[in-house]
Amino acid sequence: MIRMYGHGRSYMHLLDPRTKLALMVGVSLLIYSARPSGLGVLLGFVLLLSRTCRLPYTRLIQGLRPMLIFFVVIFLTHVLFTSGEPLFEGLPVPSLEGVIVGSVLVLRFILLILYTSIMTYTTSPSGLNYALMFFLRPLGTFGADLAFMTGTAMTLIPGLFREKDIITKAQVARGYKPRGLKGFTALVVPLLLRSFRRVDELSDSLESRCFHSKRRYYYYRKTLAKRDYAGVGIYVVLVVVILFFF
Repeated sequence: MIRMYGHGRSYMHLLDPRTKLALMVGVSLLIYSARPSGLGVLLGFVLLLSRTCRLPYTRLIQGLRPMLIFFVVIFLTHVLFTSGEPLFEGLPVPSLEGVIVGSVLVLRFILLILYTSIMTYTTSPSGLNYALMFFLRPLGTFGADLAFMTGTAMTLIPGLFREKDIITKAQVARGYKPRGLKGFTALVVPLLLRSFRRVDELSDSLESRCFHSKRRYYYYRKTLAKRDYAGVGIYVVLVVVILFFF
């Protein structure tokens, strides 16, 4: 769901991290306020963004796999517990309204994940941390710590999925096929050990750079460019089109 940063020189890569984070919040609000027809426009727009930043569609769709069970549960919950016109004569469920409501809600979550994947793919961890700290400055030290923890977590989570794949392939190569509770333990224990090792390495790196919570220094200050204002303008046009024409 959370993509590793991919270096590039696309329009999305060159946008200021603060602009991308603000637009991400705005797009999230737009996703949950748009009508079903407007969601189709947002889906087309996210595919255009994916092509612009050279993120393959296959990799974009792979980010949805961890949430597949979540989508199925949401859809079945609405199908089974939403009253309305039955799809099959003589059966109270599933109802037509339940299928429509469940499908629309799942599509909203899918769009939200896709847009988040594009933002994390085109934003470096340091840039994301800088944007979070900028918007959380009113909270003082707590905001800075929260921004640092969020940025660090978003950096480490994709690494955990990669470590899980490495451990699974290593076990299969040794002839062991993890199944059931025993297989779950065989996967989780080495994954936790690798995670603790990475946290220790991160802690040592921070200490070697004299990092602590009350010091926040940057070698340069970011300024918004014309492309950032153009991005905001594109978002405003998208809002007008979706809310008033769809």
